[in-house]
Amino acid sequence: MDEELTEAEREQLRKLAALQKIAWGILCKWSWLMLIIFAVVAALFSVILVIRSANSVHRFDATTRLIYSPRHVAKVESLGDKQLMTVLDRRSLKRRVAQKVPMSLAEAECLGVDLEISQEKKPSNLFTLVAHSSTWVGAVKKVNAYAEALIDEYIAYRTQDLDNWRESMMLRKKHLQEQLAELDSEESIAKGRAGVASPAETLTSLNLLISDQRRNLSVLNVELTNEQVRKKRLEETIGENGAKIVGSAESVRKLVEDIATLDKEIAQLREVYTDKNPKVRGKLDERQNMAETLSQTLREHGVELDEFGDMAKIEKAIAELEEVKLKIEVLGQNVRALEAEIKVNEEKSETLTEIIPAMERLRVRRSDLDKSMRDLEEQLENLSFAQMSIGNDLRQIEKAGGAGDDRPISLKNFIFAAGGALVCVFVFAMWALALELMLGKVLGTQELGAYGDVEVLGALPKPGVMDEKEESDVMGVVALNFCNSELPRAVSLVYRMPGVATNKKFRDALDWSLSMAGQRWFSLEIVPSSDFTPPEDAETLICTVRKGSRGWFPIENRYSLAPTELQMLQVDIAQLKEQADVIFLFIPEGMRRGGSFFSQVLSVCDSVLLLVEAGVTPRSWLSYVKRRIVSAERPMLGIVTGASAKAARKEMEAQK
Repeated sequence: MDEELTEAEREQLRKLAALQKIAWGILCKWSWLMLIIFAVVAALFSVILVIRSANSVHRFDATTRLIYSPRHVAKVESLGDKQLMTVLDRRSLKRRVAQKVPMSLAEAECLGVDLEISQEKKPSNLFTLVAHSSTWVGAVKKVNAYAEALIDEYIAYRTQDLDNWRESMMLRKKHLQEQLAELDSEESIAKGRAGVASPAETLTSLNLLISDQRRNLSVLNVELTNEQVRKKRLEETIGENGAKIVGSAESVRKLVEDIATLDKEIAQLREVYTDKNPKVRGKLDERQNMAETLSQTLREHGVELDEFGDMAKIEKAIAELEEVKLKIEVLGQNVRALEAEIKVNEEKSETLTEIIPAMERLRVRRSDLDKSMRDLEEQLENLSFAQMSIGNDLRQIEKAGGAGDDRPISLKNFIFAAGGALVCVFVFAMWALALELMLGKVLGTQELGAYGDVEVLGALPKPGVMDEKEESDVMGVVALNFCNSELPRAVSLVYRMPGVATNKKFRDALDWSLSMAGQRWFSLEIVPSSDFTPPEDAETLICTVRKGSRGWFPIENRYSLAPTELQMLQVDIAQLKEQADVIFLFIPEGMRRGGSFFSQVLSVCDSVLLLVEAGVTPRSWLSYVKRRIVSAERPMLGIVTGASAKAARKEMEAQK
């Protein structure tokens, strides 16, 4: 699981765990004071609660019950249990109870606290009433008055509710009556437009009649078409000048008859005479003249007739044409009359087609209105029954005859007192924890290494709390841990937190441990040049003054290193590394907060050895220094000084 977390998330978890350890340590430190505070506050609260309970106006509790069993009437809804609970919790209840039980104005104002009502879960129509009072009799009277007031409140509310319902239903009934009157008017108008008593039957008959009339019209149209075709054929037979020929038919017929008679006489004469005979010749000339007259007459009409039979045919055709024209005229009159009659019937059919759906909708509306009216009448009748049964809906099961006594000295009061004391202790613990985290001191090695940035070497005891041998053993273990550390220690900055004193015994133990490990060490101090006097027989490097295993590097500015000074320090340290395996770099007290001095010194170091005084070094200072070192990416070693004998022994055992 931890492998799936990022480095930042792991760091946050480490810091959270560290904060929890620190907080738990602080709380354990103040645990004795918290116990005292809990005992004192619990005792104080207990006394106050006992005194208040003994003098409380709610010492006696009287209880009674109400049952809600309304008579269920069809189409009249009764109040639900939760709705009834809302109705009963009305402000007018105070006034009703005050009227039934004589009480002062102050007591009347406290009725909202003195009286309680609750709804049972099973059955839900059962309500429990509780009244509190300073006397046994007052509680009993108050709870019975409370029950009566609730019943009166319900009756008043339910009566008003049903009255409002009746009023709304009467308005609804009036509205329905107006709608029925409007419907009667619409039906009367629709029947007047239809003009018949049964529009549907009339529409069916009318549609059948229109169908028959359309068939008759089709027959007449066919017959009219046939006559028109016949007329056209006769007109073709007669031709353009047929009428003119018929107009002069008598004279032409007479000429033809005369020519025929003359032909007979000529035939008879030819039986006796020849064509040269004057009689025959005279007849032939006469016939010639008559034939020319006939031809001239026919030419005037633009036709030529070889036989008189054509004339008879034309006359017959003209006579038939007159008959056909007369028949066509009669048929046209019949068609127009039938079409007019069909149009009138179709208009009636369309009118009935529009009226019948409207009348059907009116019928459906009337049916709905009649049903609504019947339902409304039934509701009004059921409402009357519901109003008659209101008084029996909510009843008191039995009047309260006694009250319970809330004893002043009770487990409940002590539990309340303990709860209040726990709250006070919790507030104090949070206050002490916040104050310690902001202004407190470092407690020990656990807190020093809590964030995971410091490798803790151990704890050094306060001077005089342990015998010399045990103290030597503790220091030896810490020094050995320094020698066995795998962190880079070629140049280690020794940073003493405020309150840390120099421990010569530990320096001797560290020297011995390093010597046993085959490592050489050198102590280099950065000092202000104004306060430094070189010792006798001292050796000087580029800038470092050296004598034995100790050295001093004087600087001009107490708050920062000049670029040349920093460069000379780096050169001197490089030269010292050739002669020592471990170089301890010390800085004076006055240079801890100075400008960029700390960052410059960190740049020439491989690691930092933090010395923290238990119970003296502020947490804020430790956090500040650790942030500076972490930002410079230098590993940290840590030693806690000034620890108690118990803490030093425990840490020594853990380090072993």
